[in-house]
Order: sequence, then structure tokens, then C-alpha cells
Amino acid sequence: MESIKRFGVAVVFIPLLLFLFSSGGYWLAGFVAAITFIGLIEMRLMVKQKNINIHWIVIPLGMIVYFASIYGNQLYILSSIFLLFTVVTAIDLFGNKLENAANRIAFSLLGTVYVSIFMSTIYKVSELNNGTLLITGLLITTWITDSAAYFVGMNLGKHRGVFKASPKKSIEGFIGGIVFAFISAFAYKYVKDITITQAVFMAISVGFFGQFGDLIESILKR
Repeated sequence: MESIKRFGVAVVFIPLLLFLFSSGGYWLAGFVAAITFIGLIEMRLMVKQKNINIHWIVIPLGMIVYFASIYGNQLYILSSIFLLFTVVTAIDLFGNKLENAANRIAFSLLGTVYVSIFMSTIYKVSELNNGTLLITGLLITTWITDSAAYFVGMNLGKHRGVFKASPKKSIEGFIGGIVFAFISAFAYKYVKDITITQAVFMAISVGFFGQFGDLIESILKR
């Protein structure tokens, strides 16, 4: 059933994403902004399950961080993060809500950087000289890696519980994801005009850091 769902998502959303990623510009920026907005909401609900109530103001401030990241320089990014820190700290200080204040401030900053900053890199990559090729390759490699990690883990996974944040994830599935990330990235290199260095970074970004990001999200959920 899970494999059918994954295939259905791929059939519906992959063509849409390929269109948006190949279009770039405001289309892509707007689409990623929408995903970032949803991600900030989900992040707030996720940590709420840990009895950490982040103020709703983090969502619009997180969007400011996102737009500062895609259109501004480092000064704008740092200023937007400092604004977020100042506001969420002031809310607790002036509201005399000191219990768990450190956790709320920490998760507000961590969650915003994790969602807004990381999502903005999608747009930043698309703005490179061959950004359209790179962002499309990243999308394809991510889909293949995710699917490969799932199927390898389901059929060959013997060692589970290695990752405490995700006990069902096997080391075989994790390694399988990395292997297929490299296969996918280098196959894409021979189809499209990207360099070996870009293919290697693509494989590492998706195969290792992509799966590592999933584990970080599992930590936040727990």
C-alpha cells in the first residue's frame, strides 16, 4: 500500500515540480514560499506535541527570513534572524512566561533556520548558471534515493534500530539510498551538461544529508 502511495505521489507531483523547477524565477520562489509556509506551520504543531508552545508570530517572521534568504545578502539574513530572536524573546519577557522560555526561543530559531533557510537554498541553486539543470537533477535524484532507500530497506533490511530517532529505518536502506543517489547523479551527468564535481555534490547532498535531514525531523517529532 505504501509503495502505491509513493508511486501515486510521483505520478501527480513530479511533472508539476519539474515544470516549476524548469521555469524558475517568481514561479519557483512562490511555490517554495508556499511550501515554507506550510513547513513552518507543521514545525509549530510538531513541537507543540512536545509541550513547547511556539508563538504564532514565528510563522510570518519565518517567511521574512525566507524572502531575506532568497533576495537579500548575508546582512539581510542575519537581520531577519535577529528580528525573530528579538520578538520571540520579548514575548516571553514582557509576558512573564519564563517557564520553558529557553526551549521556545531555541525551537523558534532552530525550526526557522531548518525550514526557511534550507528551503531557500532550492531557489538559490536555481539561480546559478546551470541552476535549472541542477535543481531538476536534485529533484530526480531525491525521488530515486527515497524510493531506493525504502525498497532496499523493505526487502534487504536486516539491521534496524541503529538510528534511535527512526527505529524502523535499517542501515541497509540508508546505504542503499546513498548508493542509488550516486548512480542517479552520475547517470544524470551523462544525460545533461553538469560537471563531475556537481554530480558528486548532488549525490552527497541527497544521499547523505537528505536522509540525515529525515532523521533530524524524526528527532523533532520525538
